[in-house]
Amino acid sequence: MGHSRKKLDLTGQRFGKLTVVRPAENIGERTAWLCRCDCGRETVVPTNRLRNGHTAGCGCLAAGREAV
Repeated sequence: MGHSRKKLDLTGQRFGKLTVVRPAENIGERTAWLCRCDCGRETVVPTNRLRNGHTAGCGCLAAGREAV
């Protein structure tokens, strides 16, 4: 059974190094967002991972690609 809650609009909000650009295609049943990292890369992240802090960047810090 689907959720009856109103969908959040996270466009323009920041989560760590990520800024939400626009909604993306859902990942399974989860709403997802196209996000731009401070390093310039884009990534698609589900709402729950943004809001709970599990995804705060594109992976650039771990890969050593952080913007200077």
